[in-house]
Amino acid sequence: MTIRQLKEDLCRRLRGYNAQTTCLTFDNEQLYDEDSIADYGIKLGSVLGLIDLNSKHRNLQGFIGLKFVDISNNDSLRRIEWAKTSPPQWRRARHGLCLEGQCRNSVCAAFNHTVIMSMGFRRFDMLSDADATTTKCPMCKQFVRPVTCSFNNCWWRYKGRKCLENQPPEPCECDWKRADDAYHRFDENHDKNVTWLQLVLEVVKESALDVRESSPERSPDSDEVVLEPTESVKSIESKTWVPGTGLNTSALTTSPSSRLATAAIAVQRSNEVNGSLEEHKTGVDWFVRQGKLWCPWESNTCTNKLTIQGQGIVEIMQRTSTPFELKLSNKNDPHDPQAFSIILSVNDNKVTLSTSTKEYCTSMESLHKIQTDTGCWHRYWISFYAANRNIQYGIGEIRPSFSIFNINLPENESRLMKEICYLHVKLNGNEKMLTESTKLKDQIHFYIAKTPVVYDHPLLVVPKDQYTLEHHVFNRGIPPSKLEKPCQDLYDTVINFRLNTDDFPDLTSVIDKSIQNPKGWCHKKLIEKANRFGKPNLKATYLRLTAGERAGNAPGHNFVIEIWPPGHFSPIHNHSNAYAIIRVLSGETLAKLYPALNLSILQYKPIEQILHEGSVTWMSPSLNQTHQLKNVDLYGKCCITIQCYAYGPEDQQHYEFFDYIANDERSIGHFDPIPDMNFFDFIGIMRQERQDIFSS
Repeated sequence: MTIRQLKEDLCRRLRGYNAQTTCLTFDNEQLYDEDSIADYGIKLGSVLGLIDLNSKHRNLQGFIGLKFVDISNNDSLRRIEWAKTSPPQWRRARHGLCLEGQCRNSVCAAFNHTVIMSMGFRRFDMLSDADATTTKCPMCKQFVRPVTCSFNNCWWRYKGRKCLENQPPEPCECDWKRADDAYHRFDENHDKNVTWLQLVLEVVKESALDVRESSPERSPDSDEVVLEPTESVKSIESKTWVPGTGLNTSALTTSPSSRLATAAIAVQRSNEVNGSLEEHKTGVDWFVRQGKLWCPWESNTCTNKLTIQGQGIVEIMQRTSTPFELKLSNKNDPHDPQAFSIILSVNDNKVTLSTSTKEYCTSMESLHKIQTDTGCWHRYWISFYAANRNIQYGIGEIRPSFSIFNINLPENESRLMKEICYLHVKLNGNEKMLTESTKLKDQIHFYIAKTPVVYDHPLLVVPKDQYTLEHHVFNRGIPPSKLEKPCQDLYDTVINFRLNTDDFPDLTSVIDKSIQNPKGWCHKKLIEKANRFGKPNLKATYLRLTAGERAGNAPGHNFVIEIWPPGHFSPIHNHSNAYAIIRVLSGETLAKLYPALNLSILQYKPIEQILHEGSVTWMSPSLNQTHQLKNVDLYGKCCITIQCYAYGPEDQQHYEFFDYIANDERSIGHFDPIPDMNFFDFIGIMRQERQDIFSS
């Protein structure tokens, strides 16, 4: 007996139920009409549920879960080459996300066959978006229940909650992964399907530049990718695939599409830097510190007159964690009852952002209030800008993406906000901090900048001959000439460096083979390093090769070539407040940026940027310092980068270590950046391996 027959029989016996608007459930799982009772293990005495769909004002699958392939199991992911022969129409796949399921329409040519439903590049919620308008047979256009998914020529990731038998729901997600020009399919027969209470797939075409952007959606009824706004016409390649066969035959179809005009966001920054600028070139963008140092104890006052009314950034750096209050006011007297003020209060219990007329935000989250005293510097900042009535508060690097509070005041307070020209500070709620808190003079620093936070900083360095007005207007990149002097010097030194040379044109290929072959030096060294960052984890390894000597003007060597096998990653780490240039020499890597390094770091939402081959990014003492790199191409070649470091002229400490989050995520370690080998000696080993191991 089928589920449909059972449901119709029950509805005949029960008054008020219609088989067309009801569904059966068993063991918290929806039963599908075309399946049989035996498919679900229903026996005499089993308890079934009958749900009236018209009475549910929520998605049914979200209520009882979705039976779908376990995409958290990488072992079930198969890479299948395109077919050489032309398959049936229902087995044709387009670029991006494809869903698969069996057509159960008995009059359809694809009846009882597994069909491919191309979804394109988009965000797809499996529990709410899969319906009769999206997941339907390409032949008869009837609804098909998806049971698995596949990806090709795209970047993808997922986030969800799955249920296993007799276990509580388990949250799971993955980083961006690359699917190359092949059919990357999850085998639904490899393991038991699981019940998903939540499952969202995100698929983008070129990169995961900004994961907060919505992915372009594809119209299921057409053969084109639909984006807004329209800018250009692109070609979309239609691939055909037959399981178990070789390379493809591809029919090229052209259809109108467009590229979403997204602007990578950047920040307006101050040109005021603490210390002398004589060693720097003029005309560059300054990233060392957001403003001038102000010391209340040396100036003998807790009030500072701001340079420009109605806008600026105030940053307070603490090595000894101390509750504080910052009051931005239009009156010189901090107690003036007629004053209009913006007040940021941060203590051990909570953080509050308010004005003299209203409290706007408060939080008791541990990540938002005074940080635990670890002996390291903690950065707190507030930005205000009367022109758009915006106020932001954050901890760590100064970026809108890392702001904790981000509010806009009502228009009637715009005029009052423009009058703000004084900063009043208070530590430990103490009005007499100048005399009673003098011991904090060297433990707490204040910086005041004229320019507020408006945009995030551009991460990519764009060569001069490729830099355009759009890069500048939309802050999509920074030209080398705008980098500070230490970064400019590093950039000029390595921008023309190549791995494959005339006398060793296949070096990168030999490195890949050395990683894969158990006899290879790379393979052996990676296994040897599996416990380098605490708890043994082979994936948390990479090779570190240096060029030149350790000169004392950088944390470790100035120039480091790093090799990342497929799927391997670094721990989350910082960079000793050094300047740096990172250039991708081969492959691609995913960079995740964090506001600061602490044991709660995984609770932050990082900034994510795919760095393609040839991409260059940068680092300064105050920006882009804390990151993680990962080669997200699980099946392709290794990623090779060159990392270049230098202390700035303002650095008087020369901290020699890279601090990192250990593999167990419970401690912070201190990594002495020693190399695995000199790069030029490594080339000699690769030459020898090419001759002795890989020559056949």
